[in-house]
Amino acid sequence: MIDGVWGDRARIYASPDLLVRIETTSFSAGPLRVTRIPSPVRARTGEDYPSLDAIAAEMEAIAQAHPDLCRLYTVGRSLLDRPLLMMKISDHPDLEEDEPEVLYLSTMHGDEPVGTLLCLDLIRLFVEGYGLDPEITRLVNEVEIWIMPMMNPDGYAGIYRTNAQGYDLNRSFPDRVIDPVNTTDGRPPETQHLMNWVYAHSPVLAASFHTGALVVNYPYDADPDPSARYSAAPDDPLFIQQSLAYASLNPPMSQSPWFDNGIINGVDWYTVYGGIQDWLYVWQGCNAVTVELSDAKRPSFSEMGSLWIENREAMLAYMAWSLKGVRGIVTDSITGLPIQASVRVEGIDHDVYTDPDVGDYHRMLLSGTYTLRFRAAGYVEKRVQDLVVGSRDALRIHVSLDPVSPGDVTGDGRIDLADAVAALQILSGLKPSAQVALSADVDQDGKIGLGEAIFCLKGLLGIPPIFLLSQ
Repeated sequence: MIDGVWGDRARIYASPDLLVRIETTSFSAGPLRVTRIPSPVRARTGEDYPSLDAIAAEMEAIAQAHPDLCRLYTVGRSLLDRPLLMMKISDHPDLEEDEPEVLYLSTMHGDEPVGTLLCLDLIRLFVEGYGLDPEITRLVNEVEIWIMPMMNPDGYAGIYRTNAQGYDLNRSFPDRVIDPVNTTDGRPPETQHLMNWVYAHSPVLAASFHTGALVVNYPYDADPDPSARYSAAPDDPLFIQQSLAYASLNPPMSQSPWFDNGIINGVDWYTVYGGIQDWLYVWQGCNAVTVELSDAKRPSFSEMGSLWIENREAMLAYMAWSLKGVRGIVTDSITGLPIQASVRVEGIDHDVYTDPDVGDYHRMLLSGTYTLRFRAAGYVEKRVQDLVVGSRDALRIHVSLDPVSPGDVTGDGRIDLADAVAALQILSGLKPSAQVALSADVDQDGKIGLGEAIFCLKGLLGIPPIFLLSQ
């Protein structure tokens, strides 16, 4: 399994059998440097990365000390029955509000602990800086922040990459190329629990923290064309700017000798199937990137202080992107209740979705003028034009959708000839016929009488008119 590429060098994970085959095969790749990854649990000390119990205790202590800002949840359990902990940070932690939800998660790979500590540091920064630092206060007030420092506790305990089943969790999600079914069935428990959390919470922005390189990697990670050298998502320009927002504030990352400006497209680096960032974007409408924090997968614990300084402002700046673009609430025009809808920007082949609890949507966009389409099952589509988006706070556009009338089969807000034709088509079980729709109103009075309905049905069924009239 490929885990990183730098010029003419690559890092791979291989089973002992495969490693023997590689070492005994003649090829021109040059010498191999083999690192045997230990599997037993190591003792922890105050000079080393903390134990799982210490991590859980720290999260519990923070939640208890700041009940006005924090709620600690267990969103599931690992294969070996360890808790998957998630911290919610908000100025109203028990309420569902019109706010973008942002997810930061780390240590999908158990041997990559840096992100865990940075996530804990970020949690502390939010609760201790709230009310003192304007940017921190703004994010806590306006964003529903979710932080999962440890997705793979079993791998962390044993210091190995995979979960306890041997699954690489960042290869276990639905994939648009090789696994295009958005279901939790058959996936590792840790993946299933996170997917279920995402289904329930509709995050709009996410970052997954790793180590082993120093770069921000953005979608797509895989492409239907195996020879592709770059795989641009519909929001490619937006992803580039969001990635730069992070990398530009991390000097070692932005000055990388391997990656221009410290960012790279997934396929342009190396292909990953089943990665979380593509899944979040394709199926959940959530912009997600992978942040590689250190060339060393497990740097000395003494480096954590400098790593925190290098990433602190970048973690805040990337999160602030959730407050840009267009946002609002989509409701039923009759009841005023929130509805589950999709939002699409004309010219960008990608949907984002409302959070059905409040009906809020958050469509991140670069500066420009846009037209948005709002759609929901059972409602008439609405198109909103000439929306001017700036570079600062999101433009607020609230939308109410009209329910489709019982006779409005086509869902265009009118009951007309096209609906009559569509109804006949449904009754006959045949496909729509544009020609029949045009010719059914024989006397051109805008209505379909009995004779015209028979004429229309004749066209749909392909039966000679004389036969129909004789009946």
